[in-house]
Amino acid sequence: MKKEHQNTEMQNTEPQKAKEPTVSIYLPVETTGPFLEGAINGVTFRIPAGRIVEVPKRIADVIRESSSSLQEGERAVAAFRDAGGRKLG
Repeated sequence: MKKEHQNTEMQNTEPQKAKEPTVSIYLPVETTGPFLEGAINGVTFRIPAGRIVEVPKRIADVIRESSSSLQEGERAVAAFRDAGGRKLG
């Protein structure tokens, strides 16, 4: 059963949602496409991009951590390319 959570489609139970703090996030369409979809601990979500939406804080934390990891990886690959494909360090 899918429920709507402040412009975010979440699959969860009402008692769990009532206890969970939410935060506002913005996902750029350029990096995520029209939606960011996934599942965390059995809770599926579909977050629209290109506007500010409210999501559970734990989901926002995972998105932030994932984004940081992706950016770190992109920087490492760029440094590798800039070094002519040689091992760094």
